[in-house]
Formats: sequence, C-alpha cells, structure tokens
Amino acid sequence: MIDQRIEKLYSQLKAEVISENEPNLQLKKAEQLIFYCWMNYPIRFSDIDLESNLEKLMIPSDKLAVKKNDHIVYVASTLFAVGGHTRCILNFIDNLPNHQHTVILTRQQKSIPDNILESLKKNNVEIVILDTKNSILEKSSKLIEQIDAICPSKVYLLQHPDDLVPLMAFGKNKTHEFIVYNHADHVFSLGTKYFSKIMEFRYSGALISHLGKSIAAPQIQVLPIQNKYETPNRSESKKKLGFDPNQKVVGTLTNFSKAQAYNGLPSLVDVFLKLSAKYPNCTFLIIGLNEKDFKTIAGKDIQLPNNIHCLGIIVNPESYYESLDLFLEPFPVGSGLGIIEACKHGAIPVFAPQQARLCSTFDVFHIEIQKLLIEATTLDAFYQTIENYFNYNSTEINLLSEKIRDGIYQYHRGENWAWNLENNAFPFEASNSIEADLLLKNEALFFQKYQKKSTAELIEHLISLKQLITKKLLVSLFIGRNRVFSIFDLNKQNLKRLAIKFLKY
Repeated sequence: MIDQRIEKLYSQLKAEVISENEPNLQLKKAEQLIFYCWMNYPIRFSDIDLESNLEKLMIPSDKLAVKKNDHIVYVASTLFAVGGHTRCILNFIDNLPNHQHTVILTRQQKSIPDNILESLKKNNVEIVILDTKNSILEKSSKLIEQIDAICPSKVYLLQHPDDLVPLMAFGKNKTHEFIVYNHADHVFSLGTKYFSKIMEFRYSGALISHLGKSIAAPQIQVLPIQNKYETPNRSESKKKLGFDPNQKVVGTLTNFSKAQAYNGLPSLVDVFLKLSAKYPNCTFLIIGLNEKDFKTIAGKDIQLPNNIHCLGIIVNPESYYESLDLFLEPFPVGSGLGIIEACKHGAIPVFAPQQARLCSTFDVFHIEIQKLLIEATTLDAFYQTIENYFNYNSTEINLLSEKIRDGIYQYHRGENWAWNLENNAFPFEASNSIEADLLLKNEALFFQKYQKKSTAELIEHLISLKQLITKKLLVSLFIGRNRVFSIFDLNKQNLKRLAIKFLKY
C-alpha cells in the first residue's frame, strides 16, 4: 500500500511551496520538494498544480535565434570525477566529432576534476560555470543570455531533477530546441512538458513520461559509450590486475546509497558475502564502495573475505571492466551507463531480482541485445542465473560475450548512434487509447484511484481493458516494474496465474 507518511509529508512540502511569496525562496523550497521525491519515490511522477504555480516565474526570451547547426550545448548541474551525467556528456562529445560543443554548469561549487577538464579541453569544448552565489533566477537569466549568444542547434539538458535553473530559463523560451535527456531515469521531475523533446534510454522510462508527465511522444535513445577503445584479452587484463586468469571475476558498480537493503530483501553487500562464500575461487569486485561502507551496510563487525575487493571510487574503471566475466546489476537502484560500459568489454550482465529493485536496467539495452539476456524474477532465480553461467563451457560463454559486445558496438557508439540521435530512430509508440478516467490530474498512471486494490485486482482490471490498452503496454507495466507495483500487496500465486493469463491473450 502507499506509504501514507510519504504522501503526508509531500502534501506539507507542496503547501509550503505554493504559499511562499518570495520568488527565489519559493524555488528553493520547490527544489527541496523535488529532492525529497527523488529520494523517497512517492506515488507520483509530476505535479501539474505545482508546475502551474511556478510557471509565473519562468523568464521569457523573445530573441530571434539564427541557429548554428554545428553547435551543441549541454546544460548540467555539476561534473564529477565519477558520474553518469558526466560520462554521458563526454560520450556525446566523443560520438559527435563534427560539432562544436559547449558545457554550461549551474551548480559547480568545486573545481572540475582534472581528468574531466583535460578530456573537455582535448575536444576544444567551451566551459561556462554559472556563479553559485547567485540566486536561482539570476542564474536562469544568465543561462538564457549564454544560449541566446551561442544560438546552438540543440540544447541537451542533463541536470539533476532538483535543479530548477534550466526550467526557469527555458520553460517559456521557444526560440531554441531544448531536449531533456533523462539519462538517470529520474522518476519525479517538474516541467518536462515545457521542453521541445524528452529522450529516455528505457521503454519503461518513456512510458512514465508519457502517462505521468504529459509528454505526448517521448523518444527512446540508447545510451552512448566512448567511440574509440580497444578490448584486450580478458585473461591478460586479469593478469595485469594481479588476478588469476583462470578464475572467474564478477563485479558491480554502486555506491553507499545504492547498495542498501530494499523491500525486506538482502542488500547488495549481503549478496556479495553469500556469493563469495559459495564461490571461494571466484574474485568479486565492487567499484564505488570502499571497505568501510561495505562493513557499515553489512551491519556487523565482519572480516572482509579475501576474494571480495572493495575498490572505492575509481575515475576510470575501464581496466576493471576488461577483466569481468559477469557484471551484476546493482540494486535496488540500477546503473544504466555502468552496465553498458562493462558490457562493451564483453562482460555478461546478470539482472537483479524484480522484488529487490526499484528499477531495472534490463531495457537499457537495444531490443536485439535484450534477446540474448536473462531477467531474473526472484532472488533464487538470480543466484541460479549466476550458477548457470559458471557452469557453461568456455565456448558458450565466449560466444555470448562476443554477441553482447558486438551489439553494444552496433547500437551504442559511433556513426550508428549519432545517426539514431539525429533521426529519432527509436521512437516511443504510445498506446492507441487509454481510458480517460484512468489518468488522474496530478498522478502517474491511475494508482491513487486504485490504491486500495491489490496488485492482482489491478492487473485483472488492466486485462479487462485489453481493447483499450495494448499488450505491449500491459507487459511493460507488469514485467519487472517494481518501482510502481511494489506499493501494492503482492500475492505470488495470483501474480503467476495472471502473468500467464495475459501474456497468452
């Protein structure tokens, strides 16, 4: 059922935002509300009332723009030494060598990390850092000035969802093409309907934007990866890192906040402890988590097993990816770009059990790659998938690894990716029609209306609407979407029966 405490606090925070009369303070409170939603996954994806209230603060720009077709601007909150937004921007630039690029940062309080700065300068990227001492509206005005001066062909927005500077700057500015690139699959955000286009890297994310954020036709654009790289022999990579080339290496990419227990199931840390005991001759790597954080999450004074290596934050994890046989999807929150970048070296992904995650990275892959992969449904299935991969012979593993790597090359890098970006080659096809009263004014899907129903009852209702809702939509709603269905009571027997029922229709 919906956590009433989350709903109550959301309502209180929203009331504070709407009642605030000082513009910048109102925006600050709105950012705090978004951050709360970002961390707590409330049962909503947008809020039309709140957006309408803030619309009066958006800064209009009527300047006619003569667009420079070879110039692209990226607006981000901040650049970190490690981070998906940062790597996405670098990968965009790498795959679009015939364009001029500018990066504008709205919250860069610390200096840009040396390795990131070096990479940007190498590609002649102009960097603009807005003064963080200025108010939200002051930064928004400066941002508009910068864009009007550059007149780029496109502006890609990769900011954090609680950063309202781009929305205030561009919400009423129709002279440029503003594209929200929802790389991190932010579930709650404000104002996406005001922009020219929203690009998602997952079908489920596009579905949420369509049904929950008033986006008529979100686009699917697979994540970009570095264009130029070489994949060395895995055995040689293991040797360079001091690992036995004859032993399996299993890794993941996570951080402290992403590795917590969820939904009453073991944390990612507990899973690694179990795996390390079961497979003592296997090496386990955890990128992004240090030994202290590992022990804190474990909740007990443990001796770290010799075959688990907590590597902490690594600026360039490529050398470790090159050594991996398997990459375990982190949970409860996945890492879309991390799993793609590991798989570009031929690592085979193992996906988290559905009930252990808020979201999956399974559909981060192009559909042709998905056909090669297994999506675990339960924790037992998750462990069994790992064991099955360990039992495959080398020829089978190498063949699967090669197919995954080839698919990543084909869809996530270079000219193919750039062409798809320009031509919207992966369009999101919305359902033909949806029963009108299912879409509530401020809620995503129809969950508040049916919040007292069990998952089984809700799915029965969905099935009854099969003339109105496509099978593709039903399947996407049901299969592995625990971020939306975990709010309901789960009855495993009914779920299994219903899954079989509507997958056949």
